[in-house]
Amino acid sequence: MKLMHFVAAPAAGGAEVYAKDLCRAMVQKGHEVHLVFLSRAEEIGRDPDYEERYLNEIDTAGVTYSFMPPGSRRRPFKAGLFLRNIVSDFSPDLLHCHLYYAVFFSFFVSSVPVVYTHHNIFLKVPALLYRFFDFRVSAYIGISQACAKLLRSVSGKAVHRIDNGVDFERVLPVAARREVAPHIAMVGTLCEQKNYDLFLEAAALLLDLDFSVSIAGEGESKARLLRKVDDLGLARKVTFLGNISSVKELLAGVDIFAMSSSWEGLPISLLEATAAGLPSIVTNVGGCSEVIHSCQSGVVVDEQTPQEYAQALRSLIESHESRCFYGCNASRYSSKYSIRYSAERHLALYDQLVRS
Repeated sequence: MKLMHFVAAPAAGGAEVYAKDLCRAMVQKGHEVHLVFLSRAEEIGRDPDYEERYLNEIDTAGVTYSFMPPGSRRRPFKAGLFLRNIVSDFSPDLLHCHLYYAVFFSFFVSSVPVVYTHHNIFLKVPALLYRFFDFRVSAYIGISQACAKLLRSVSGKAVHRIDNGVDFERVLPVAARREVAPHIAMVGTLCEQKNYDLFLEAAALLLDLDFSVSIAGEGESKARLLRKVDDLGLARKVTFLGNISSVKELLAGVDIFAMSSSWEGLPISLLEATAAGLPSIVTNVGGCSEVIHSCQSGVVVDEQTPQEYAQALRSLIESHESRCFYGCNASRYSSKYSIRYSAERHLALYDQLVRS
């Protein structure tokens, strides 16, 4: 098949990384894939160096790509006509939209079926708008049980659950299960969604324990979070790494993976940490708890309070035995989140839609 995917930007977001890996896996299976970006990374305040690495990776894999014109979010009519030209040139059998802007633009393209994946538990647009999307979307994909349930509540079309997957070739196994002061890793954009405030306030309740934290990512909240680290007395424990190209090396060299998000879909960073064999602590949002329960690979914090989070984190920091148990389970059961399995399920759905 000839397949077209539409994502936000060549940036370090989970949806963008997932779409890239799907495209690469589909090319490896003999399909022709074109990736459309709504924006350049720099237009939305993201790392241009990461964009260069991203584009080099898909180019090497044989994925072609193009960019929508600047300001497409504000000029949907012009953007829709531009997308129609891209579709006319590439002639795809199917268009897969990974953000709602792409669904709007797809109304200008009547020649191909449209699939829409919503990558988060947070809708961002009014629920009634999905009834409008139903006129153009042939099928929806939920990336976790929680996301599929959400889509079924707002849409009248078929919703297929296909869990996110990761490229296991991009993952290094944990180097050693050390009985030392634990090193904790967090990976994600420094923004409201990731709720680093909760983690830092919880960590401040554990100053009696010996541990360290490395946070990989950039974002609008960085300056405020740096001040908060100082105010909470965590400067000797918490390090901000910025955007790094060596996430797999970071995960392979730590002892615990942590997330404290306010909302999620099914985080790629959590799946990579699980594939690496790390025990994890997560908040009970989106599909995070589904991964932990399915793989028996960590602890879930149901109430987003510093006290509850600190209590759960303490249990991992203090118990090397628990970390080993959860980490070994992560290594043993994470194969269900392989990008190859996810790509196969996508391709089966595409084939069904194209044939019908």
